[in-house]
Amino acid sequence: MRYLISSLLSLLLLAPAQAQQTEADEVATDEQEIRRYTVEVIVFRYAQEVSTGSEVFLPDDPEPEPERAPEEPIEFVQGLPPEPIEEDAPEPLPDTEFVLMSENDYELVDILDRMENLDVYEPVMHFGWTQATWPEERTEAIPIARFAEPPEDLNGTFMLYLSRYLHLVVDLAIRAPDAERSAFSGEHAQRQGNRRTVGDLLDFIDAEDREPLPTYFRIREDRIVKNGELRYYDHPKFGVLARVVRVEENVEDASGDGELLGYGT
Repeated sequence: MRYLISSLLSLLLLAPAQAQQTEADEVATDEQEIRRYTVEVIVFRYAQEVSTGSEVFLPDDPEPEPERAPEEPIEFVQGLPPEPIEEDAPEPLPDTEFVLMSENDYELVDILDRMENLDVYEPVMHFGWTQATWPEERTEAIPIARFAEPPEDLNGTFMLYLSRYLHLVVDLAIRAPDAERSAFSGEHAQRQGNRRTVGDLLDFIDAEDREPLPTYFRIREDRIVKNGELRYYDHPKFGVLARVVRVEENVEDASGDGELLGYGT
C-alpha cells in the first residue's frame, strides 16, 4: 500500500512538470513557424459637423545637436597606419516578405461603398498588404507612403508583429485644417506636458510676424487582433478600419473567424 501511495504521489508531482515541458516544447515549435497575414485598411475622416473633440499634438522640439569633442592633433609616426577598428554591425532584421495586395483582392469594398454614400465619413485611403510576422523587437514599422500615396496632411506608420498574440500598431497623424488651428488653447497645450508653458504657446500663436505651428490629430494604438475581425481605431476627427486574416497554407479548414491570432492558434 505504501508503495502504491508513493507511486501515485510521484506521478502527480511528475505530471505538471511534464505538462509544462510539453507546453514549452509546443510554444518553441510555434515560434519557429513563420506565419503570414493579410492586412486590409481603410483610413477615413469624420465630417466637420459630426466630429467632436480636439485631441491635438504639437510637434516635438528639435533635439539639440550633440557637442563635438575637440579634435585630437594628428601625430605622424613611421611605419604602417593602424588598422581601422571595425564596429560590430547590428544584426539585420528578418525579411517580412512584404507584398502589396491587388485591388481585385480587397474584401472591404462593400464597407467602403457604404461609407462613401454617407455624409458622416470621408474615406481617405484604402490599401492592403501581406507579410510574414516576427516579434516586436525584430519588426520595423512600415511608412504609410509604402502602401499608397497619402494626402499631404496625413503621415504615419503601421506595424504588424507577433508575440503571444498578433498585434497591429497604428500610428497616424493628420494635420488640422487652418480654421481649427486658431481654436488651439492653453487647455490643449497642458495635455502635451511641460514642453511649453501656456503663456509661451499663446505668445507664439499671437505673434504677428510668425505663423503658428501646425496642429495634428493623432492615433497611436497597439491592439491585439483576431482572425477576420474588423478592428476600429478611433479618434474624434478621423479613424481607421483594419481587418487581419491569416494566410493559410495546406490547411483544410481555414475559417477560424474571431479566433485570436498568435502562437496558440
